[in-house]
Amino acid sequence: MSWFSLFMVWFAVVVGAVFASEIPIPFDEKTKVLLGRIGPPSKKVIQEFEQAGMKGIRYHEVTDAERAKIGAALASLPDLHQRILFEHLDRLSFLDGMPGEGTALTAPSGNVGSYSITLRASIIDESLSDFLTAKERRLFSAVKDGPEVTVTAEGQNALPFILLHESTHIVDNSFGIRRGLSHPLIVQIWKGSHDLKEPYSSSLVASTGFRGQSKIPVDHAQSIYDVMEKSPFVSLYSTAAASEDIAELVAWYQEGQYFNAGVVIEISTAQGKTIKRYKPLEFPRVVERYEAVKKLLSMPSSAMAKSD
Repeated sequence: MSWFSLFMVWFAVVVGAVFASEIPIPFDEKTKVLLGRIGPPSKKVIQEFEQAGMKGIRYHEVTDAERAKIGAALASLPDLHQRILFEHLDRLSFLDGMPGEGTALTAPSGNVGSYSITLRASIIDESLSDFLTAKERRLFSAVKDGPEVTVTAEGQNALPFILLHESTHIVDNSFGIRRGLSHPLIVQIWKGSHDLKEPYSSSLVASTGFRGQSKIPVDHAQSIYDVMEKSPFVSLYSTAAASEDIAELVAWYQEGQYFNAGVVIEISTAQGKTIKRYKPLEFPRVVERYEAVKKLLSMPSSAMAKSD
């Protein structure tokens, strides 16, 4: 095992310890700076949530224990993401009163090239399994004595995953990944920011609520995941937009490669008997995209696109 692999194993254990028992760990200066940017969201951000129907939201003042968990999550980000956040993150905010479907918002701030990330506060203490399962089940309508969809990511917490996903949006914007739709990550899949190329646009993977469609009877779930298994999408949420595809792929890749998250989507009977299990990180077409992810994560900050 290389020294880097040993370091990542050690770091995963340390991060896990922080989330499990609130053991404080020392953070480097970059993480301390990012922690110093925690604060109330702007009025514009609050207005965006309110316009989406979330009227009861309010700023959440993080506790010392929560700050330690946030610090651990920030420190677990890839070096590229830490550098981009250091240079471009204006504010990191947490809100109470947000429903489960309103988990996060990454938006441009008042300064050109800068962004804010606003998260549902309860995500700090939520497991990744609970977060992903709730998100997935919103796609399906219940059927009497029908099957159930569950997503498991044993031992993982939602906050590092969500921060990685949201900060990838800033990486995307900073490097202009979607600009011209020619980047290797998306060129074969997307013809527009929200428009899929064939065969994906007419595929079952594009028939869910993440593409603006109605809920699907849960007894049709297996048909959808069978198609997804042969697609380049690591999750159904990846189909929502090119930006979400990039963010999901990078976040899931990092979870799998460096935190050994064995993410499994399981369809089971009402009695709990497994019907079929899927491992998205092992889907052949998904694995083919990993080389482009690795190249992205190794890019220097000097390769950033100029702001329009």
